[in-house]
Amino acid sequence: MKRFFIFLIFSVLLFACNEKKQPIKEGLASVGNVHLYQEHLLSEIPDGLSSEDSLDFVEQYIQNWIKEQVVLQKAEEVLPQESKDVSRRLEKYRKSLLIYTYEQAYIQDRLDTAITNLEIETYYQKNKKDFTLKGFIVKGYYASFTDSLDLTNVDEWYLLKKEEDYINLQSFSQLNAEDYYLDTVNWIYFDNVLEKIPLEGSIHKTSFVKRKKKIKFEDNGLVYYLNIVDSKLEDELSPLEFEREKIKSIIINKRTQKLRKELIENLYNDAVKQKEVKIYNKG
Repeated sequence: MKRFFIFLIFSVLLFACNEKKQPIKEGLASVGNVHLYQEHLLSEIPDGLSSEDSLDFVEQYIQNWIKEQVVLQKAEEVLPQESKDVSRRLEKYRKSLLIYTYEQAYIQDRLDTAITNLEIETYYQKNKKDFTLKGFIVKGYYASFTDSLDLTNVDEWYLLKKEEDYINLQSFSQLNAEDYYLDTVNWIYFDNVLEKIPLEGSIHKTSFVKRKKKIKFEDNGLVYYLNIVDSKLEDELSPLEFEREKIKSIIINKRTQKLRKELIENLYNDAVKQKEVKIYNKG
């Protein structure tokens, strides 16, 4: 079988070198009365493939074509005529695609993507009921180190009592940690922390987060550190800084919908003014 495809790719590439003015219809495969010709395959072969990659591509392409034809021909055989008549659906899809493409071009030319902090804060204040936390969120530090390291300084630094502790911890963790996170400004979900720190089976989330716990423990040759410096509980109001990107997306989406509505109304009003719209009353 492999020899056949080696011969096949050679003949396909040889065919590609022939003059395109007089294409030769050389069959590659068939299913029933439907044939796959070299000229169909040549337009699909990506540029720059090696001989080996070209061989793999041709082999895979022919196999996929055969499988597609097998299913298609069976569908033609067993489906009732009304199911096979897809012209209406194709026309509906064509209309939807044209409308969508035109709307996207119109919106792209006019959409203002600049969003001020005031706009974000105003939206947040007016819609606080929509920003309820779906889980615990925290700020702080977690890390894991191999137990062969000297972690004497980390024992002190991870408590983050002094400003230089943060700097020292950041530098040491970058160089030595198996995994770590250090951010006392931005929020993350506590469940994301638990994916990195094997604590879940031995803690009660609410009490652990509420107490802003600091903990060090060993497990399977690794030393883990965790320091929660701030937290918000599930079902509390989500802080603005945690929702900032979401609010930006909401504002952009609202502007997009406004432009889409504006486009439709303008086109409709113009068509009415130019008497291009007629409604026939049949009574």
